[in-house]
Amino acid sequence: MQKLSCSVIISFLFTFIFLPHISIAQQPRISQFEKAELCDLLIDKAGVYHAVYQEKPDFGKPVFIYYTASSNRGATWTKPITLSNDNSGNGSGYPRILQDGSGRIYAIWKRYGTSDAKYPQQEPYLDGPGGKDPGTVFYKVLNGGAWSNQVQINELEAGQVSWFATVSPQGLVYVFWTQASEESIKNNRQVWYYCDYMRFAPLNGTSVGAITDLSKPSPPVSEGGFPVEKRGGMNLQGYIDKDNLPHIIYEDEPDGIRRIKYFDGKTQTVVYTYQGYIKRNTFHDPAHLLTDEAGNDHLILLPSDANLEDQQIWDVNLATKKTDVLLHLPASVGSITGMQASQGPNGAMAVTFEMYRRLANTEAYGLFYEKGKWQKTGLTNNAAKDKFMSKDFIGVGGYLTNITTSTTYNSQYTSVAYDAKGRKSMIMTIAAHWLSSAYSQDSPSVVFVPLDK
Repeated sequence: MQKLSCSVIISFLFTFIFLPHISIAQQPRISQFEKAELCDLLIDKAGVYHAVYQEKPDFGKPVFIYYTASSNRGATWTKPITLSNDNSGNGSGYPRILQDGSGRIYAIWKRYGTSDAKYPQQEPYLDGPGGKDPGTVFYKVLNGGAWSNQVQINELEAGQVSWFATVSPQGLVYVFWTQASEESIKNNRQVWYYCDYMRFAPLNGTSVGAITDLSKPSPPVSEGGFPVEKRGGMNLQGYIDKDNLPHIIYEDEPDGIRRIKYFDGKTQTVVYTYQGYIKRNTFHDPAHLLTDEAGNDHLILLPSDANLEDQQIWDVNLATKKTDVLLHLPASVGSITGMQASQGPNGAMAVTFEMYRRLANTEAYGLFYEKGKWQKTGLTNNAAKDKFMSKDFIGVGGYLTNITTSTTYNSQYTSVAYDAKGRKSMIMTIAAHWLSSAYSQDSPSVVFVPLDK
């Protein structure tokens, strides 16, 4: 992985700026309180759009998971409802939404804190899509138009750190997670690199199947002490193949050097090693494991730029060991502020990222793969337009959030989903910034954007 074979070795400016941008003007806002965070989108087998997202109703309130749906391809959305308010006072992390083979919809999230905590944890201390803060994974099931009660997957609270959910080819929803041992939880040792359980379980409606351990924790040095080794992991990602074998990537740091490990269902190998000094927190922008039309696994990641001339996004074909550089971003142009990836049907892949451009806004861009080719598209066009959103997108205090000399829009996060015909749509978390003397106000909201007609 040292010698790179670049599929695109042209400058960032020519790669993106001269491609047509997709207009997102007049798209509906689906969140409520202008305090939204991470989000996820599902288009079910019947063509209904389902969205879940984090948002707090006001400052000083917990971050809840909200749900909304659209039956007309995103033109209008139902009033959001709260899924995660269990009266514990705790907030919740990055949610996912999936559909099993029976048509049931699962909303899954990690709740911080514990049910009996004297001081609930309303927000994450230091978390992201990859998972770093300890918590408890819960879910609800939408079946027959009604949501079930909240179901706890793990037998212990506040012991899970990183997790992902996937649907097997047989139509079962599986949840994978890393977890601290019972003794570590009892002694408040839920640091991610000591959470060396790696477990998974199938979901069948509101019933959780048998838990399978892929790895088990090492014993502590002494009672109440730390485990012997730092064998825990985070940034857990993956899927289940047609032979019902799990394919997983995760990061560990047993000796102070961060590595990405890859398990293909049979053997485990190190597929990337970060430099000793990492400039960014990888749990904010974890690597992703996707698969192409030939069934080859692809590692999509932001490599460490400590020994690179610019920021890059890599696509590593784990079968051929070939690395394609999907993006070169010189520091003089801007910096990547976030990256996400989604699996599409028949080996399609979607990679989205946000880039802060010097003296401009944070724009969103897409890298879309189908049948051996990557297409690069600008998803927003803030700096090139007088207005970014419609006049109906109202800001804090009732001000219109149009681009003016004192207002800018910044893209923060996107989630891409595919319908049965392979058409892409996305939801995007964006923020508007008002500047008045030394005052600025963030107003992150989730909007819906169709990408294909």
